[in-house]
Amino acid sequence: MTKFLSFDGLEINQKNFQQILIRSDGREQFNDLINKEISLPPPSKNLEIVNNEKYLFAKNSFDQWSLIYLKEQDYQNTLKFISILNEKDEILASDYSYGQVYFEINGKNKNEFLNKLTQFDLRLKKFPINSMAQTLIARIDCSIYNLQDKYLVTCNKSFENYFKEAIRIYADAGDLIVFISCSGESKNLINAIKFSIVNAQ
Repeated sequence: MTKFLSFDGLEINQKNFQQILIRSDGREQFNDLINKEISLPPPSKNLEIVNNEKYLFAKNSFDQWSLIYLKEQDYQNTLKFISILNEKDEILASDYSYGQVYFEINGKNKNEFLNKLTQFDLRLKKFPINSMAQTLIARIDCSIYNLQDKYLVTCNKSFENYFKEAIRIYADAGDLIVFISCSGESKNLINAIKFSIVNAQ
């Protein structure tokens, strides 16, 4: 984990997760296999999440799921699980670990911050806990997962630097006020600067 930014009421951490993208018909055999391996039943509704301390399992669409490992583990174990899944003709599993970047966003001001980057409606009645969405954040395609006390945001790794820069631009502690003066000696301007400094504390 890398602490990326931290302000009062907002903390953003970049995470190193592993991820498997799975396509399947979602029938009983698929559900039993997944539950046997990770002790989590696959979510049945589109955009629904099930999770525990180790895994986040989301249903992206009618035939696609994302399995994200929330705890570090041997990468070879991930590849082994992919092989187990691909032994079944009705399942296609792909390693997605190094194609994505992951950011955890938490704190009381997380919605206020994200509203600067997306027009997606983050209110609970529209985006309930244990659900996900695929939407534009900072003008790039992202997945966002509502994990009750935090959001997990993922995007394609090719946009990593762009996304980080967007976060830096909008995740500031307060507004920026620019004062312009020809002489630099205007009493009104100087008083306004002093007032701004005092009230920014």
